[in-house]
Amino acid sequence: MEQVTPIYGWVASEFKHHQIFGSEYLGYQYEGGITIDGIRHEDVERLSFADESIDLIVSNDVFEHVPHPQLAFAECVRVMKSGGVMLASIPFHSGNASTVVRSGISVDGLIHFLPPSYHGNPVSQDGSLVFTDFGWDIMESLNLAGFKSISVDMFASATYGHLGSNQLIFRCEK
Repeated sequence: MEQVTPIYGWVASEFKHHQIFGSEYLGYQYEGGITIDGIRHEDVERLSFADESIDLIVSNDVFEHVPHPQLAFAECVRVMKSGGVMLASIPFHSGNASTVVRSGISVDGLIHFLPPSYHGNPVSQDGSLVFTDFGWDIMESLNLAGFKSISVDMFASATYGHLGSNQLIFRCEK
């Protein structure tokens, strides 16, 4: 779920024998799967990929920026082959039993339930609005979406310069 980042560039160069798709969300006005200025657009709530066509999905800090994360999780399950895996870094609030919805979209437009929060976005200087602060119930949400096996691993690496707090990686199998 990225295309303009160093990690995507590394993956694309290291795994040339695999079919790899990178993408960014470029706006609701675009149809999924089209390319704009060399960047493939995908909306994780409405992916353009065929059912059961993807072996592996890698998502780095995307789901908190999606208005309807449950739809996005279900879309990932839809496009994944049986036995496929999703590896997702998702900002996670371990002190919260329940997920907190910060913002939403209604027929009248954007609604903020809490003060707006933004994270960096490689394709927008404005950043990306955080819709959701995930708590422990994310495990149930992933299960309800159709993932059969869900685990959370911590990543830290002196080799790769990741020495801060441990990065949580959700490993979800279909």
